[in-house]
Amino acid sequence: MGSLSAFLQSLPFANAAMLLWGLAAGLPIIIHLLSRRKYRETAWAAMDFLLAAVRKNARRIRIEQLILLLVRVAVLVALAVALADPVFSLSASLSAALGSGGRTHYLLVLDVSYSMDYRTGDKSRLDRAKELAAQVVHDSRQGDGFTLVLMGDPPQVAISDPAFDPRDVADEIESLRVRHGGASLSMTLAEIETVLQEVQRRQTRLTATRICFFTDLGRTTWEEAATPDCGSRMGRLGEKASLALFDVGQAEAANLAVTAFELRDALVTAGRNSTFEAEVQAFGSRERTGKRIVLLVDGQQVRAESLEVPANGRATVSLTHTFDAPGEHQVEVRLSDDALPLDNHRWLSVPARETVEVLCVEGREGAARHLAYALEPGRTSRPRVRPSIRLENALLEQDLSRFDCVALCNVARFSREEADVLYDYVSSGGGLLVALGDQVQPESYHERLGGGASGRRLLPARLERVAPAGSYFFAPPDYRHPIVAAFAGHERSGLLTTPVWKYVQVRPYDSAAARVALPFDSGDPAILEQSVGRGRVILLTTAVSPDSVDRATDPPTPWTALTTWPSFPPLVQEILAFAVRGRFAARNVLVGDSLEGSLLGATPTEPLTVQTPQGETERVPLQHTGEISTWSFGGTAASGVYAVGFGPPLDRIKQFAVNINPRESDLERIDPEWLPGRFDPEFHADAADGGLPSTKPAPYFRYFLGLVLALLLAETALAGYFGNASA
Repeated sequence: MGSLSAFLQSLPFANAAMLLWGLAAGLPIIIHLLSRRKYRETAWAAMDFLLAAVRKNARRIRIEQLILLLVRVAVLVALAVALADPVFSLSASLSAALGSGGRTHYLLVLDVSYSMDYRTGDKSRLDRAKELAAQVVHDSRQGDGFTLVLMGDPPQVAISDPAFDPRDVADEIESLRVRHGGASLSMTLAEIETVLQEVQRRQTRLTATRICFFTDLGRTTWEEAATPDCGSRMGRLGEKASLALFDVGQAEAANLAVTAFELRDALVTAGRNSTFEAEVQAFGSRERTGKRIVLLVDGQQVRAESLEVPANGRATVSLTHTFDAPGEHQVEVRLSDDALPLDNHRWLSVPARETVEVLCVEGREGAARHLAYALEPGRTSRPRVRPSIRLENALLEQDLSRFDCVALCNVARFSREEADVLYDYVSSGGGLLVALGDQVQPESYHERLGGGASGRRLLPARLERVAPAGSYFFAPPDYRHPIVAAFAGHERSGLLTTPVWKYVQVRPYDSAAARVALPFDSGDPAILEQSVGRGRVILLTTAVSPDSVDRATDPPTPWTALTTWPSFPPLVQEILAFAVRGRFAARNVLVGDSLEGSLLGATPTEPLTVQTPQGETERVPLQHTGEISTWSFGGTAASGVYAVGFGPPLDRIKQFAVNINPRESDLERIDPEWLPGRFDPEFHADAADGGLPSTKPAPYFRYFLGLVLALLLAETALAGYFGNASA
């Protein structure tokens, strides 16, 4: 009985058990056989004439009776089929009739970018795409093979070798989830070509190939179709297979997204206000008013604001918060949910310090005194910045990892050990300010900090020579660099009138990597910066102390009056904020980026642990190189907060924030007509019926009920006609 039930369930009928009523089709046959006349032969001369007439019409009568029997049997069979509610696909039946079934390779390509999470009602675009893909699998012929490629960035091959069990393929499709990233069309097409070549090489029995794309046709993904690379790839695919497009996107989809979330001040300390800035963008032609945006710190709501966003425009909101205690904090900004909930929030990892520690290393006594005053002029009991002034031997005596920034002030020369310590410190995320002066020896700087001997270059430029005597002034061209951006619109701040009489002319080692933050009016750089590993190096080509003088003049001429000008303290504060931002930036990345870090000195005795936003824990080994240990974790597939645990002797946790790329929040689509003509449009979400043309659930039972009625009428008409003819 169980095998009969399984057989019935495998048939393409909604109620296959009703087919048992088809057994009733045997009743007319049984009645026909039972009602056959039995003759008893009796000699009767008068009947000879009648027998001759019967023999003449016997063949016609038997044919008429057989036709009526077949019609009556067909009535009962058609009625049983109608009751069973057939759900088979006409296209599949046609392919079977033509003999093409069982030899087709279906390469299913599903878009899993996060725009596919856009919802209409209780279903997302991906839900609709999975339904359509499952329908294609259901309507296939026994023997057809399936492979599955996920459109992502990068793409992923979910089924590389053809699967021949439709149930396994359907289960794999059902398990798919939206990724927290975009999709690369060019990379996806490359993966499709690779899969197709392997299948054609290994499965020669599959003589036909159909590539089915299930996507929302987002412009951010499909605009690549116009590139020569994608065009040639689609051309090659079109020669080897038929291409089908299942469009699950909507033409007028609107979206509201948090596209940026930043901390205005990189120097976050406990007990002081920190300002966060969130940008909200409206995609679509509808204005959004009264939208609520909230700020959460460590999971608790602390601020809420309302904002209005113009159609196809942006709005920016500033939110402030004071961290009561130092330590690791996760900050989230969140919008109320809409049809695409994934881009309604962003996170920041904010390590709040008790104070910002700066090591000021002076080449001679007093060289860093003015810089220290500019860093913390208040000298309060709870300073925001705590500068520590030491002589140059401190580079080897101090644990640099406890300082947020190191400032070198008029240091004459460096040993190889000092250069190595500085390089490791900056590479691990530290900030380094190099201020020159009258003691500086350019060749030592080039040899030790310029990578001349070791190749480990710290400086953004090579020190050439001291500029000729003269009066020089700062001349920022556009105030775009973060170090001088705060001075824009404040010409009377004193920055432009700061007199400089001596500086060191420099030549960038790599003009593409080194950025000039502030030039002199002579065109030479005054401040340059460059990233080194996860840290930043800022080079100031003049002095930060009036003690640096030109002794060739009488009386000796100071290099600059910078330290006595009102622009000096804010300039130093901006330099410090830029220098320490490297560590903060490494804590906040995008989906797909690696989480990385390095440790100086004492390192954990066990591998690190990384806890993902889903609550899963993974172990990450440390790579040891000399005094520095590095680690990297590349599994940032989901947005949210990741917690990295360091074992003994450190015993601490660092938090990292991973956010989605807002590019995919723009739901603008390309016109399907713009795609190459080799695509067969199989489905469109905006179509009136919203069904799949080749597989939509047509009401076939109605056709069979109509057939029953037609057969009954035909039986009545034939019976009457045959009766009259016999009469």
